[in-house]
Amino acid sequence: MEEGRDYPPEEFEAMFASQEGSNRNEEVEQGEEEEEAGGSKPSGKVSYVWKYYEKVPVPNKPRHFRCVCTVCCDIKKIMKSYAWSIGTGFGSMSRHLRNDHGITASGVGSQTQTQLSGFMSEQSGGGKPFFYSQKNMIDHMATFVNLEELPFTYGESVNVENFNRLALQPSYSHVNRHTLKDRTMAQYKEQKKELIAYFANFDGRVALTSDTWTSKQNNPFMCVTVHWIDNDFFLQKRIIAFDIMEEKHTGYNIYLRLKKTLDKFNLTKKLFSISFDNASANTKCIDYVLQMDDLLLNGDLVHVRCCAHIINLSAQEGLAFLAPLLEPIKTCINWTRNARSMKTQWKTLCDKHGLRNKQWGTDCATRWNSTYKLIKQALRYKNVLTEFYNSHQRDEDAMIDNSMWTIAANVCNLLKPYYNATNVFSLVYEPNVHLVILECLKIVIAFKTAENVEPCLIPIVDDMKTKWVKYFTSFPYIYGVASLLDPCVKQIGLTNSLLFYYEMLNIIDFDVEIYVQKCIDVLRELCKIYAKDKGESSSSSSVTTKSARFDDQLHSILFRRTQSSSSSTSTLATKELDDYLTHGVDTNDTDFNILLWWKARSIQFPLLSKIARDVLVVPASTVASESAFSAGGRVLDDKRSRLAPPTVKMCVCKRDWDLAKIRRQGAKEFDPLEADEIVATDASSGN
Repeated sequence: MEEGRDYPPEEFEAMFASQEGSNRNEEVEQGEEEEEAGGSKPSGKVSYVWKYYEKVPVPNKPRHFRCVCTVCCDIKKIMKSYAWSIGTGFGSMSRHLRNDHGITASGVGSQTQTQLSGFMSEQSGGGKPFFYSQKNMIDHMATFVNLEELPFTYGESVNVENFNRLALQPSYSHVNRHTLKDRTMAQYKEQKKELIAYFANFDGRVALTSDTWTSKQNNPFMCVTVHWIDNDFFLQKRIIAFDIMEEKHTGYNIYLRLKKTLDKFNLTKKLFSISFDNASANTKCIDYVLQMDDLLLNGDLVHVRCCAHIINLSAQEGLAFLAPLLEPIKTCINWTRNARSMKTQWKTLCDKHGLRNKQWGTDCATRWNSTYKLIKQALRYKNVLTEFYNSHQRDEDAMIDNSMWTIAANVCNLLKPYYNATNVFSLVYEPNVHLVILECLKIVIAFKTAENVEPCLIPIVDDMKTKWVKYFTSFPYIYGVASLLDPCVKQIGLTNSLLFYYEMLNIIDFDVEIYVQKCIDVLRELCKIYAKDKGESSSSSSVTTKSARFDDQLHSILFRRTQSSSSSTSTLATKELDDYLTHGVDTNDTDFNILLWWKARSIQFPLLSKIARDVLVVPASTVASESAFSAGGRVLDDKRSRLAPPTVKMCVCKRDWDLAKIRRQGAKEFDPLEADEIVATDASSGN
């Protein structure tokens, strides 16, 4: 008897096709030889093995078969087969059923039920019996333990063992930590091979995000995350490196790490961009990256700065000045956490006003978002807070009045676009690079509004604005190109949004027309690079229709000069690009999906749709790497502080890959505004 081996589905299709006309009812008992043709009648006994195997005749070998395990086909979705010939035994096949599926001659194993005949499994197609397998259970436990960030000793827990035996499966046996760790590592290596093979055949470009982090154990780690849009126009993300970096964090050493990772995953010639924060070492690293071959446009689009980091730097500028204005409100909230008598009074006041007894979050002096959230929540309780605070305040001049709540509301309105923009730049499965200029426009509009409605906020806004223009006086071309590829913005929307942006900042020496034309030229050069076969595209007249994605104010800004679009597009060298730009903006609803839009028009715009896949994948922030550090901190908690760096890498990467299968990366597990890594100062960023 030959040991079992797995067959590819194509080979089995051919084998099953050759089975037509053969006698599939030829069954024999174990160890019993069948009489030669024309001899006595074979025994009527049939081995239980044949309930779970399908015989496939071997071509040109009479009386020889490959026996396929139907349980593996149904449950594990693999084809396990054994060589068998008439007159031989079934030892290997019966051992496989017993060891891998818990099936014996009586249908049960070790006096425990391993088959649930009435179990309807959607994954197995419905109507298929469930077979308990210790090996299969260990595989799933390894995945579960890593996803839930549990210690490998989970399988050794007596409580877990009792629960499984009493409530789920009597034949459950505990799994020691070494087995669980080894199985997790085996799964990680297999998934890594699959990912490397996938990128070897991937025909698009990828974007990277990278950052460094120091754990509680003072071990420095470097994370590299790859982003790409697949052939079905779904945005994908994978952590491909989470390595300890003991060498000095210089630009050259960071480059060497990146290059090694790119080479390992077959991505060296498929790099489109790298998103970094503002650390000087990262900027120096880009100088080495620009020396690499196969970069588009000599690397003009490679370097992307983390927008969330810049937003944080600007918001931090206003925190010191905002604190005195909001001090009475913060003091009042702190009182609700103090003595029991005050807590009782607070609860009574909430009941009086018909509000829930609010349990306040903590305001962190170094996290501007905590101040925003606190003010936003306090505005709903302003009447209760005012009565509560003033009842304990003897100095009438220090009491809270309506003017203070007006200031708080204006501060909240000032910080709201910061908060919204950070959330937009932290999206996992939706592109955000085409939204950078629009989100920045909303922030500078908030500057102007705050200055007009609240004079006491003018010095605060001035400081925030000074830090803002340091980084966003001129936008990198990648943001402009991405905006052009937004069918709801295009050339006219980009031009007018920039004109209004610089008008709000009182910047008069920036030539918007030159910038927009340069973005169009970049897009034209990309068309030439991507072009293989030039096809004709149908041209449509230029129209401008209102998009539900933008409110009335933003729409009037984007499309107030409709006549400017026709003159610029006439110089485009590519007819496909010309047809796209002159078609005007597209009408859509608030649930507009830019990737689905380009997928639906991949035939109409074959070149541009491919360019859009590679441009729109660029992340506007390094939050993907920040979330990996958040996961790394949970893996290296106080109970697992001795995990070796390769084990930490395995846990972080494999968990991310498993979550990617169900598209749950970043789901309610990481707040980009709460990460210590994003909260940085000029000193830490090298500026």
